[in-house]
Amino acid sequence: MRFSIVGCGALGTILGAHLLGAGHEVNVRVRGMRLKQIETNGLCVNGLRQFSGLGCGSLTINMPVKEDILVYAVKTYHFEQAFSDVGSSNPLAVFSLANGVEKTRLLKNRYSESSVLGCMANFSGELGSDGVANFTRNVAVYIGGSSVHVRSIVETINSAGINTISSDKIETEEWSKFVGWVALLVTSVIARADTGATLANPYLAQIAATIIYESSLIALKQGVTLIDRAPFPVATISSVSLADATRAVTKIGEDFIREAPGHRMSAVQDLAFGRELEVEETLGFLCKEAVSFGLDCPCLQMSYNIVSGVNHIQKSLKN
Repeated sequence: MRFSIVGCGALGTILGAHLLGAGHEVNVRVRGMRLKQIETNGLCVNGLRQFSGLGCGSLTINMPVKEDILVYAVKTYHFEQAFSDVGSSNPLAVFSLANGVEKTRLLKNRYSESSVLGCMANFSGELGSDGVANFTRNVAVYIGGSSVHVRSIVETINSAGINTISSDKIETEEWSKFVGWVALLVTSVIARADTGATLANPYLAQIAATIIYESSLIALKQGVTLIDRAPFPVATISSVSLADATRAVTKIGEDFIREAPGHRMSAVQDLAFGRELEVEETLGFLCKEAVSFGLDCPCLQMSYNIVSGVNHIQKSLKN
């Protein structure tokens, strides 16, 4: 089974290195400095597992995408450029590791609906300036479907070392991660600190709890029933009092301090490196949905204004 991975930031590097280590063919689509790093050193990972160089499999770089398993490991605002880079292709299956729920719609606009798989990626890492990805969390990747083909993809990735599960309720999985992720995005941009310290702070925890509640209202209007998944039990948090929800979030922060010290959300990494934030496809999407459903979500709207303002400054400094 051959995988083509578009973008080799932290997650793309971690996935690709695991697949190579298990003896699979991996084709990466990269550009710029990352291209030079991979040409010189291959895919390198430390942290939960260590990989260096080419592994046991076959690594190719920027080869045409044929009948591969195509994985988009870029943020949604890079999709159009990534689509252009990949060009015309007919993958056996395609999915995205990006955050949010808009990614699947964007893929279906590009590829046949039967080839597009929903995906919820709940694993973490950070790409260093030396091109080495630090693998920090390996919770699970959920891929939508139960066909023999999907199960084969799931078993391949899982056997390579990335915890992977097939799901018949992938929309529920995507939304249940997304609702917690948005809360962490906002509080991380405000605090610019490690995840544990951010969530353990009671003031920021209250903001996170409120965002989860307001986002759950939008999910409900979408016909999605949230479920509890690590690290955020969003179904529980959205159904209890604000005080209890805040305490639940602070406990998650304490767990991060104990179990994943130094973990930082990708947005904090993006701010540190002067990169654009994921705003319109995530917070912007939720705010538009709230308006379309006639929902009053003041914390989400204020959060969108804050993160958008930070993002505009970030882009102006870059220019």
